[in-house]
Amino acid sequence: MKKSMLLISLTLLVFLLTACDLLTLPITTNTSITTTQTTTTTSGDLSTSGSDSTTNAEINQPFIPTGYSHLQDRLDYVGIPSTGDVKILVFAVDFSDAPYYLDEMSIMEIETAFNGQSFETGYESLNSYYTKSSYGMLNITADVFGYYRAEHPASYYETEYEKLYEWDEITNDYVYGEDEVTYVESDLIFEVLNYYDNQIDYSDYDANQDGYIDGIYMIYTRDVNYNEGSELWWAYQDYYAYYGDEFEGVEPNYFIWSGTDFFTEGNSGLNARTIIHETGHMLGLDDYYDYDESDSYNSGGLGEVDMMDDAMGDHNPASKLLLGWVTPWVVTESMSVDLSTFENSGEVILLIDEWKDTLFDEYLLICFYSPTGLNFKDRYSGFSTSGVLIYHVDARIGSGYDENSAYYTIFNYNNTDTAHKFIDIIEADGRNDIDQGNGATNTDLFQVGMVFRGSIFPNYDWFQATQSMNFTIEVTEKTLENVTLKIEYK
Repeated sequence: MKKSMLLISLTLLVFLLTACDLLTLPITTNTSITTTQTTTTTSGDLSTSGSDSTTNAEINQPFIPTGYSHLQDRLDYVGIPSTGDVKILVFAVDFSDAPYYLDEMSIMEIETAFNGQSFETGYESLNSYYTKSSYGMLNITADVFGYYRAEHPASYYETEYEKLYEWDEITNDYVYGEDEVTYVESDLIFEVLNYYDNQIDYSDYDANQDGYIDGIYMIYTRDVNYNEGSELWWAYQDYYAYYGDEFEGVEPNYFIWSGTDFFTEGNSGLNARTIIHETGHMLGLDDYYDYDESDSYNSGGLGEVDMMDDAMGDHNPASKLLLGWVTPWVVTESMSVDLSTFENSGEVILLIDEWKDTLFDEYLLICFYSPTGLNFKDRYSGFSTSGVLIYHVDARIGSGYDENSAYYTIFNYNNTDTAHKFIDIIEADGRNDIDQGNGATNTDLFQVGMVFRGSIFPNYDWFQATQSMNFTIEVTEKTLENVTLKIEYK
């Protein structure tokens, strides 16, 4: 190397070393800076970030609670257990005045609607849906029997059903007394259980060993009452009406009553949405839509984007928390948190002023929604893009059943006829369209730059009068797979 080139190289080296020293010198400023730190653990995939701040705020993390109870722990009776391998009984029933060969729904098709793979149906089968929704924690398989020919024609059961509810306006009482009426769904269940008693060991269908058959599905061939006729010919979950009817040491209890017509709704193949929705009730979940839109209570449900609202999409985070399928990240102080898409990860923030070791409280649930997985086929009926969903949940219990309510629930509030909803979507556009009976839209999702209790709903508050919200929630970053939230307590 030439001497001149060596001198130049040495000079450059000295300059670079000096520059490096300058970069390591402490910076004096009037503003304290908290550097961003990310911590990731494999247990629960918890990921948190501290963000730049003008204060010396500590970098905090959500905590993962343990030891709290779930919904089925609080129910007097449980239908289908929310986790594990569960076998259910399905009985296809026809009538002399509604034979199955006129209905044209085969036992094989019913079997597919319950146990088939996703591609074999127009959406999901019962099994494939709950396997996905529970992140593999619940595996429901159905044993399908039928067709069983009922002892009486469908018209007989309809007449007896109508007698049960016939009302005398003059006496202001039921026309028929308790000794004059019968519960036709339970009568028919007793029929089929007796008929198959020599073929089925009913104790095999009590996974949680509580003495009750976990789930009985009665699938009838009579035309469903979409517009007129008896309310008997509809779909609902109910309870066996008689006590002491034992079969191999177990009794019938929870059942679903549904017509084969529901399997042919739409034009995209077998439709199992109705039995998927009703199975949510078997698990203990309430309906999230408004039963009576003519009153002034709780219109709009969840904007038709939830399985327990309009039989669409996945179950929401509150339902999954209550059933024990996901574990919350509890936040009670300022921090930044990274969330993966809820559909894939089950990651959800439970934001509350004070965690009291219970899900049966009032709080916000925050998740990163994506129109994927179980939400994909319904994306154009609700959310067709990704974004942050904020739910306001009031899952307090203790007031007891209100006999004037539209349906039985252990919760103090529901989405039909209480002072406020059990679960509500906080709409990012601030319009409250959902609460006016409209469907959810993309503008209800929080996107980057939006601040809840900042520019959006600055005065939003808890329902409980004893405390008030003292935080803001800002969406600071978003990718296809992750979103970053900055939660700041004042």
